[in-house]
Amino acid sequence: APFAPAQGRSAHATVTRVTVKMYEYRFALSVRKVRAGTVIFTVVNKGQLAHDFGIERLQKTSALVQPGGHTTLRVTFRKPGSYYYLCTVGAHVQYGMHGNLTVTK
Repeated sequence: APFAPAQGRSAHATVTRVTVKMYEYRFALSVRKVRAGTVIFTVVNKGQLAHDFGIERLQKTSALVQPGGHTTLRVTFRKPGSYYYLCTVGAHVQYGMHGNLTVTK
C-alpha cells in the first residue's frame, strides 16, 4: 500500500515535551505548567551525583540518571491539578529536590 500520512488526532491527544535539568538538590523545568494529556519529560543530569525524577501522585519515576546522562519519562496526566515531583534518591528531597507541576485542562 502506498504511504499515507497519519490522520490528525483530536486536540486532546496533544503531546507536551518538558526538559528537566537536575543539579545538586534542585530541579530546573523548562515549563512549570502543562496541559492534561501525555507529557514526555527529557530528564538530564547536570549534577555530580546520580538523581531521578518522580511524580508522586502517579507513582511514576524515571530511571536513575548518572552525572552527564539523560533519560525520558512518558506520563499521562488525566486530571488537572498540582503534581508534586521529587528525586527519590537518598535524602535528596530533604535537601530541596522537589517542586510542583501544574496541570491545566
